[in-house]
Amino acid sequence: MLAQVGDGYTAFHLAAEENYVELLKKLCVWTEETKIHPNELRNKLFLAKDNYGYTAWHRAAFFGRLEALDTLWVWAKEEEINTDELLLARSVEGFTAFHLAAQENHVEILNEMWIWAEETKIYPNGLRNKLFLAKDNYGFTAWHRAALGGSLEALELLWIWAKEVEINTDELLLAQSVDGYTAFQLAAEENHVEILKKMWVWAEETKLHPNDLRNKLFLAKDNYGYTA
Repeated sequence: MLAQVGDGYTAFHLAAEENYVELLKKLCVWTEETKIHPNELRNKLFLAKDNYGYTAWHRAAFFGRLEALDTLWVWAKEEEINTDELLLARSVEGFTAFHLAAQENHVEILNEMWIWAEETKIYPNGLRNKLFLAKDNYGFTAWHRAALGGSLEALELLWIWAKEVEINTDELLLAQSVDGYTAFQLAAEENHVEILKKMWVWAEETKLHPNDLRNKLFLAKDNYGYTA
C-alpha cells in the first residue's frame, strides 16, 4: 500500500493525480485488511510524500483534480487529520496546494479551499490570511504564482479575496519575493499581457494617488536592479 516508485509516488498519489476516485476509495477499503491499525495506515497513506514533498493532496491540487480533492478533504476530517495543517502543508520547495492551484489556474479548487478555510479551528479570516500570504521557499505567495503562471482568472479571484479579508492591496501589488520580484515583474517577464493590463487597472483602486502606485509598480526594482 505504501510502496513507492520512480520519484517516490505511491499508488495513492497516482490515483489522486489522475482523479481515479473509485480507486482512491478502494485503496481506503483495503486498509481495513491491514495488520496495522486501519486508521494508522490510512494516515500514512494520506500523508505519504513523494521525493518533492508532495502528498496526494498536493498532486490532486496541481493537476486540477477537484473530485479527488473533495474526497481527500472528507477523509481527512473522518481520520481527524488537522485540516488547518493540511491546507497549509508544504512541499520540499515550500508549495502549498493553494500555491499550486493558483499557478495552474484551477479556479474551482481555489474556491473550494477558500470555503474550506471557513471550517477552520482558527478564526476563519486568520486561516484565510495565512493561506493567502503563505510564502514558498522563493518568497512567492499564491499571488506571485498566479502571475508567473499567467493565471488571470485565479489572480482576479485572489484580488477579490484580498479585499474581503482586508489585506492591503497597495502592499499586495508591490509585494516582493526573496529575489525582489513583484507579480508585475513576473507577468512582464513571462509576457502575460492581460495580467499586466489588469494590474494597471487595479492600481487605480489604490489608497494612494493612482499615478503614485502606478509609478511604484512600474519602477520597482528586484535585487538585481531590474524593473518590469
